[in-house]
Amino acid sequence: MNGAYLAAAATGVQVGAALVASAAVVGETGSGMLGLLRYGVALLVIAPMAWRAGGPALSRRDLLPVALMGMAQFGVLIALLNLAVQWAPAAHVALVFATLPLLTLGVAWLLERQPVGARALLAIGVSVAGVGVLLGAQAGAGGGSRQAWAGLGCAALATVIGAVCSALYRPYLRRYGVMRVSPVAMVAALPLLVLLAAVEGTPVPVGQWPLSTLALILAIGLSSGVGYLLWLYALQVAPAGVATAFLGLSPVTALLLSVLFLGASLTPPLLLACALVVGSLVLLARPAAP
Repeated sequence: MNGAYLAAAATGVQVGAALVASAAVVGETGSGMLGLLRYGVALLVIAPMAWRAGGPALSRRDLLPVALMGMAQFGVLIALLNLAVQWAPAAHVALVFATLPLLTLGVAWLLERQPVGARALLAIGVSVAGVGVLLGAQAGAGGGSRQAWAGLGCAALATVIGAVCSALYRPYLRRYGVMRVSPVAMVAALPLLVLLAAVEGTPVPVGQWPLSTLALILAIGLSSGVGYLLWLYALQVAPAGVATAFLGLSPVTALLLSVLFLGASLTPPLLLACALVVGSLVLLARPAAP
C-alpha cells in the first residue's frame, strides 16, 4: 500500500507541474494541439511496456466502455484543463482540480453506495470552504474577468469528468491490469484530439514555435505517460478516494512553480485556500483508526 501512496503522491506533483507548463505554452499551441501532442508522446512511453505486458486482453464488450472513458479523460478533460489554464491562473485551476478525490467519493457513493464516514464529510466541508475562499477573493477583487470565471468553470467540469472516470475505471483495472487498459483508453482519445486541433487551429504556426516550447511539450508528454501509469497503479491498489487524495499536492506544486517561473504573486486568500484544500485531503488520506 505504501508503494501505491508514493505513486499517487508523484502523480499529484506531476499534475501541478504539467498545469503550469501547459499554461506557459497553450497560448502558442492551442488547447487541442497541446492535448494531442501531450498524449501522443505519452503513448510512446506506454506502448513498449504495454506490448510486453502479460495478462488477458480486453474483451469485446469491455472495449467500448474503456474507449469512452479514455475519450472523456484524455480528450474532453484535458481540453477543458488546457482552456482553463489559458483563461485563469494555473494555481487557481490546480486548486479547483484538487477537489477531485472528494467528488470521486460522491460518485462512488452514488454508483456503488460506498459509505461516507464522518471524517470524509468533514474533509468535504473543509475543501468546499477552501474553494469558496478562492472564489470569494476573486469576486472581492472586482469579480475577475469573464475569461477567468470561464476558466474556473472549465476546471470544475474537468474535475467532475475525472471523478466519474476514477470511479468507473476500477473494475476494469482489477480485471485486466494497468498495462492492458491504459493504451486502449489513450488511443481512443487521439481521434477526438485530432478533430479538436483541426477545428481550433494553432495561434502560432508550428514552424515558429521556439525550442523552449518544444522542450516543454516533450516534458509534459513524457511526464504524463509516467504519471498516468503511476496513477492507474495507485487506483488499482488503493481506494479511489484515497488514491486521488494525493492530487492535493498539485495546487502546492502549481503555486510554487507559478511564483518561480510565471511571475504569480502569493496572496493571503490563495495561501489560505490552498491550505484548506490540502488539509482536507490529508484528512481524507489518513488511514482509519482500528
